[in-house]
Parts: sequence; structure tokens; C-alpha cells
Amino acid sequence: MKHAQILVIDDENNIRHLLKNELTAEGFKVVSAKTGEEGLSIATGHVFDIIFLDIKLPKMSGIEVLRTLKQKSSRSEIIMITGYGDIGTAVESMKLGARDYITKPFKLAEILALINQILSESAIGQDGGANQEKRSNLFDSGFVVCPSIEMAKVYSMVEKVGPSDATVLIQGETGVGKDVVARLVHEWSPRKSKPFVVVDCGLLTQNLAESELYGHGKGAFSGASETKNGLVEKSHLGTIFFDEIGNLEQDMQKKFLRFLETKKFRRVGETREREVDTRTILATNLNLKEAAQRGLLRTDLFYRMDVITIQVPPLRDRKEDIPVLAPHFAKRDSAPNKNAKISREAIVALTEYAWPGNIRELRSVITKASLFSETDEIQVHDLPQHILANQKNRISSPKSLEDLERDHIIRILQQTGGNQSSAAQILGINRKTLYKKIHKYGLFT
Repeated sequence: MKHAQILVIDDENNIRHLLKNELTAEGFKVVSAKTGEEGLSIATGHVFDIIFLDIKLPKMSGIEVLRTLKQKSSRSEIIMITGYGDIGTAVESMKLGARDYITKPFKLAEILALINQILSESAIGQDGGANQEKRSNLFDSGFVVCPSIEMAKVYSMVEKVGPSDATVLIQGETGVGKDVVARLVHEWSPRKSKPFVVVDCGLLTQNLAESELYGHGKGAFSGASETKNGLVEKSHLGTIFFDEIGNLEQDMQKKFLRFLETKKFRRVGETREREVDTRTILATNLNLKEAAQRGLLRTDLFYRMDVITIQVPPLRDRKEDIPVLAPHFAKRDSAPNKNAKISREAIVALTEYAWPGNIRELRSVITKASLFSETDEIQVHDLPQHILANQKNRISSPKSLEDLERDHIIRILQQTGGNQSSAAQILGINRKTLYKKIHKYGLFT
């Protein structure tokens, strides 16, 4: 769950109410104020992680409030709210310390993308205490915190099962990051300083699988000129991770079941039984219950594996993670002479794509875009054609009456600089009706 503290300072009731209601529903803690003086009073003695500040306020202007806030606290990230006619002032506010600005009307998706990016960069919005310190150390070593509620559930499961020695099954589509979650489980355990051995079951050939897993004695077969330790033995005192366990050949499944139950094995060509102290993590993109019903997986093996399961959701079901993951990949995988960033328009385009290849596909797209971008900031035109085609299809595809109405309202609000009274008059509806439609379509003006 997100625990970031957000303050909204705006004299328009609809913006305060909409931002507070929508962001609270997303899991943030939100406080609002209708004047600059009230906002400063609330901020006194309390540090907010993010502050949304309207440029046009009665009596004390947003610029004056910004100056005072920056004198009191340098930690708060301040986002200016402005109409199209005040963009010059908004740009000037960034020189005074504002993080960014948003223009009316703006979409909830745009607000969330900006918030999530800020939370990722400043490592706020996470749980405090001993677990937070431990989690921060993990993510400092290369992991990235995803802000979605879906991934918060995954992290919670990792924290619960990590310290135990229980066998864990990680399920999810190809490319969602099951290997990353497996590594997190290992890092959250007392075995974290010991070996983490990965077995890619999809690469195990039938002839060599047993030797790769359990090792072999000298002379066990033609070419076995010396004794070899298998991957299982190399994981002693640590963790062994079987990736895509559903690909394990059927003639290997019986011996593998015995290993899961007893942690005992025999090297190929030897009669001596050996035992290892290791923790087992499994991952698959298959429906194992269905595989067992079809006879592709031993039923007893299925029940042995189906004990503690962590389900990793696909990227299309947690798109709020994209504004965090994309800049992370851009920074990590960009060319040495670049400090790659991603424009807000490109983030929106990435968020609207379905990502059948999940995080693996996202990283590939960002890596290529950062390499071929002519500047330090990835723009929409730097993205691959299939992403751009998706954007074009969304724009050119036949629209429903609701889509047309929404687009028309956005255009009128832009023309009136967010003035709802003028917009309602042009649209031929009363202000109350316009307010309901703004709420219905997720617009903020």
C-alpha cells in the first residue's frame, strides 16, 4: 500500500475534491487547502512528499507560496497547476524549485504517472521500520520498487515466506519477472549470502538433464573423465531456482519429486546417496493444475509444488508501474555517454500499449530507444513502430459517442483555459452537468 503524503492547494472546489478523492482511492494520503495561507499553515511542522500547487490563488499567489515552501522544506516535490495562458509562469516556477507543472485540463493517468515517477526516484511511499531498511538495501542493489497495489501484494508475500525454508512456486506469464521475484525471496532469507543457483528447465536436454542436476561420477558414461558436481550440489546452504519447471521431462519428474521431499539424490553412476541443505524455488508460466489433468505433469508432483504460490501479475494489469520501470531501464541500459530520460508523452504512449511480452518487452523497447535517441530524453518518435501504430490506431479507430463527447469537452476546456462556467455556456449545459461529466471522464480542470 502507498503511504506517500500529498497536499493539494487550489481555490477551485472541483480540483481539490477530485484530486483528493481519486488519489485517496489510489492509496495515497491526501490533504487539501483552498488558499495559499491555509496550505502554508498545514505544511508547517509537517513535510509532504508531493504538493500540487495552483499558480492562480487569491491574495497570496502560487509563486509566493512556492518560495515560502522551498524556504521551509527542500524535501517536498512541488507540482504547479496552471492553465495554458500561464505556461510561461509555470516554467519560471521550475527555476524557483518546482519539480514540474501540469496544464488544465489534465488526466488522472498523467497525474499518477508523475506521482509514481517521483516516488520511484526519491524512494518514498514505502513502509517504514526495519523492513523498509532491509527492502531499501535490496532495491539499492539493482531491484526497483513498483508502486502498484498488485506488486505490493507480491512484496508482502516475499517478506512473509522469505525467512522460511518453504518451497515457493512463482506463477506468471512469460516476461513478468518471475526470476526477479525468486531472487527477492532468496535475498529476504537467511541464505542470502550463500549461492543462488538457477536451473533453466527449458534448456535441460533429456540425455544430460540428470547429470546437470545431480552430477556424475568418474567413468559414469562415455566422456565422463572426472567427477562432476551437479547444480543441486552447488546450491548447498543456498537456494536453487528451477525456472519454467513445467518443461521438466516426465522421466525426470519422479526423481525430482523425491529430491523435493527429501533433499537427497545420487550422482549418475554412483550408488551413494547424498543430501544437501538447500531451499527450492520453482517458477512456471503454465497452469500446472491443467498440465496435471492432461497427464503432462505427475499429480503427486503437482500437489508437492502447490503449497506456497506467488502470482506475479502481467504488466497490462499494473500499468502504473510503467512510469517507474521505463525510466529505470532507460537509466540502467542507456549508452555510457547518455543520461537517458523519457518524455511524459512517451510515458503515456508506453502506458497505453498492451505489452504481450510484459517487462521483458518493455526493457527491450526502452534499451533500443535510448540507444538510438538523438538526445538524452526519449521522445515518442524514438519508440518502435508497433508502439506508434498502437497510438495511431487508438486515435484513428471509430469512437463511441462517449469518446467524442469527452474529446469535445477537453477541447472546449482548453479553449477557455479551464474556466468551467465559460465551457458550460459554450457546450450548452449547466455547470453542475459539466462537473459530473468531468468526474465521469477522469478530467481535472
